[in-house]
Amino acid sequence: MMNKYLSNQKGQFVIEAVLLMVVMLSIFIASINALKDSKYLSKLVSGPWVTVAGMIESGVWEPADAARKKHPNQFDRTLSIDPTEYY
Repeated sequence: MMNKYLSNQKGQFVIEAVLLMVVMLSIFIASINALKDSKYLSKLVSGPWVTVAGMIESGVWEPADAARKKHPNQFDRTLSIDPTEYY
């Protein structure tokens, strides 16, 4: 009689599917936590933002502090008959 119950395969697919879902969910949660701890996504966004901020503020592809010094508004505003005189 015990052999009859052991050879029944009706619920094995469900058990294996649930087991696979649990394993995949565990891997997914572990990888999300690892990404949060390493702050990979924030580095991915904030790294290029340094030079983009310089371009937005001053029109120069450099970090914002260095780009402010190169903004055209910081040049001397002198008038001259010969524009090449000061360059």
